Amino acid sequence: MNENSSENFTDNFEKEIFKQSFDLSIDYAEISLDAICREDALKEIPIVKSLLAFYNISSSIVARHNVKKIIVFLQQFQSRTIDRQQLNKFKERFKEDMKFRNSTIENILVLLEKFTEIEQAKILANLFSAYIKEDLTWDEFKKMSFIIKNLNPAAYEILEKKVNKEHMPMTKTIEGEGFLLACGIGSTFEDQYRFSSTGEKLFKFGMKS
Repeated sequence: MNENSSENFTDNFEKEIFKQSFDLSIDYAEISLDAICREDALKEIPIVKSLLAFYNISSSIVARHNVKKIIVFLQQFQSRTIDRQQLNKFKERFKEDMKFRNSTIENILVLLEKFTEIEQAKILANLFSAYIKEDLTWDEFKKMSFIIKNLNPAAYEILEKKVNKEHMPMTKTIEGEGFLLACGIGSTFEDQYRFSSTGEKLFKFGMKS
């Protein structure tokens, strides 16, 4: 992979943050990459062209999964409602601070490559949208992004029930609290489990519809 291809990839990724190219009526998370690649209109989108050139999808299942996660992330992000003024403010910062721009794109892409579940890409997109809307600080966004990378997907339902204070069977409660403790969104004090505000924000801005 040459340097120009890498630059085109990140440039096209940046453009997708500020414009809508994906058909929001199609749930790309639910269809195979083969089916995605047969979508003629989709293949003409610059970021998709860059992805297919950047990743060797013909010989690597991992590469194919990475392409799909990035497409799903961008589609989910574009589905969120962001005030034009807030988006323009973020765009100006991208233009003025190349270090911040490069770090932001790099962090997102590295996280997406590390995720094993498509749902994680959706949650990251929701959190990134919340950051741009100033519902989350940059530090909160980074913290929650790290949590998502390490949180067992089996804990998503438990996280929702904890936030909504719903009753769970004892065995499920014990297992779920273990998952949440391992990711730092819960703690114990004098044998009492305590749910963190970070966990509540993660659910509110990342997982709640």
